Amino acid sequence: MAENTLALISFVLTLMVFSYLLGDLPLIRHLYRSAVYIFIGTSAAFTLIVGYESLLLPFWQDVQNPATSWTVLGAQADRLIFYSALLFAALLLLKPVTRLGWLTNSILAVVVVMGAAVAVVGALRGTLLPLLIATARLPTLDADLGTLLESLLVLLGTLTALFSFHYQVNASDGGRYGLGKGFRTIGKALIVTALGAIYASTILSSLTILTERIAFLFQYGA
Repeated sequence: MAENTLALISFVLTLMVFSYLLGDLPLIRHLYRSAVYIFIGTSAAFTLIVGYESLLLPFWQDVQNPATSWTVLGAQADRLIFYSALLFAALLLLKPVTRLGWLTNSILAVVVVMGAAVAVVGALRGTLLPLLIATARLPTLDADLGTLLESLLVLLGTLTALFSFHYQVNASDGGRYGLGKGFRTIGKALIVTALGAIYASTILSSLTILTERIAFLFQYGA
């Protein structure tokens, strides 16, 4: 019974999303927007539940236990971090209060700066540094030809792509037809190829989801 109810709800929500294809009609547009609002609301609720069960609750349990610690500073520092996070969250709820706008904006600035710092560190450790290591780690000459050509291609692509962002042609000295122009052209071609591959992968993923939903509609409708 529960599975049939969930299938029926999924069927109705899918039809509400596909109603967007019918245009901006008075009733149809409300169906699509209602489905979008339901999706956003359930996503926010799911994020809140996961954050509470996976972060807040375990942290609170460890804070209450002196034998455990999330940081090397000890349980006392864990309590300070936990209560500071709760204070910041409570201050963010005061955003509608105009007089306290400077305080909530300061908290938002701290959140944005910390998020940017985490993103930069993640990009360096997860993308740039592994790319540099993989580029510098060329195989030996006794390796097979395929591995050697693949490594040289990675090296060439990395260098030319980085070069294309910084190289500027000086038209007065005729440099637009020099070696730098060729490197820049190769780098731009490789960047466009990479973006095209990413775009194609996104389209294929979207088509996969679309076909799955269409198959679900036909299967449930039958």
